[in-house]
Amino acid sequence: MTIKPKSVLHILSSLNIGGAERFVIDLAIEQRQSLKLDSAILSFGEEDDVLVAECIKNNIPVHFVKGSRLEKIQTFKRVVIGFDVLHFHSPFTLLFTCYSPILCRRKKVIYTRHGAEPFNQFKWRVMHKITHSIVDQITFVSNEGQKVFNQVNGWQSKPQSVVDNGILIPRESYQQPVEQQNSKIKLGSVARMVPLKNQICLLKAISLMPEVLANKFEIHFFGNGPCEELLKSVAAESAFPDNVYFHGMLVDRENIYKYIDVMVVTSEMEGLSIAILEAMARHIPVLATKVGGNPKLVESNVTGQLFNYNDDKELSRLLTDIAENPQFIEKWGSEAYQLVKQDYSLETVAQKYMKLYS
Repeated sequence: MTIKPKSVLHILSSLNIGGAERFVIDLAIEQRQSLKLDSAILSFGEEDDVLVAECIKNNIPVHFVKGSRLEKIQTFKRVVIGFDVLHFHSPFTLLFTCYSPILCRRKKVIYTRHGAEPFNQFKWRVMHKITHSIVDQITFVSNEGQKVFNQVNGWQSKPQSVVDNGILIPRESYQQPVEQQNSKIKLGSVARMVPLKNQICLLKAISLMPEVLANKFEIHFFGNGPCEELLKSVAAESAFPDNVYFHGMLVDRENIYKYIDVMVVTSEMEGLSIAILEAMARHIPVLATKVGGNPKLVESNVTGQLFNYNDDKELSRLLTDIAENPQFIEKWGSEAYQLVKQDYSLETVAQKYMKLYS
């Protein structure tokens, strides 16, 4: 007999801006609205993390784990006892099941790996060995993530599946065609500024273009991180420093994507990128590396273009094509929107997780 759960607790490392955090908040909204599921969030971050306000605005209860290790363990136990399903979204949070294995075994435990990072350090391999018997189901957002995880941890016997990320489709999704705008073509990067994201590849690609074509573009960076100063330095020394904008970390998604005509994703590794999905849902085509879940979303000459990781010459060639043929932006953007609307709605994803919870 299938028992439908009444409550689910999503457990996150923090509520700072990131693809996984955005997705979990949207999923919780959808679960509460369409599935009438008592969905809440447990965060190991700070109460002033930037996405906490989004939770409050959407009436999603948020619990915080703070203090010493003992205090964190006590808070964890006190909060999770009130929920039917525990849905962990990072290895760090899953670690806490080791401190209360009996309590967690009484719950339905779902573990979602949002990226393809191997986490092959000794401490993480040990943690995954211990928690193997506690987790009921592990899910991945890409086949690559599943393959990497099983190579490192050997969980092939554990029930597992790939569940695509989904997003809330905006009501107003139309992007004005570039040829009707009196501005440059706006290239956007929405990601943490860390080596893995490799945003410097975009700046290098622009520098390789003929001046007359390179000057047709603006670059808009959204995010922050340890590579921010390097990117600013390279941009300042480029031939077009006035065409590069650093917006920092913004919460309002509509205030981000209004600055973007074409999304550029230069990452070394990706799961199923929320930023790509959000862009495509707003009629924005994507240039992305051939890694992780990117090829599942980006089909060359259909919803954008794919290129090899760290190949600034190839990216430069693709940007040159767009500069010479801006009509591609509207064409690819329309196809991108249709793909996301048909296959990646959050309602569909919420139903898939509901089956796993049951």
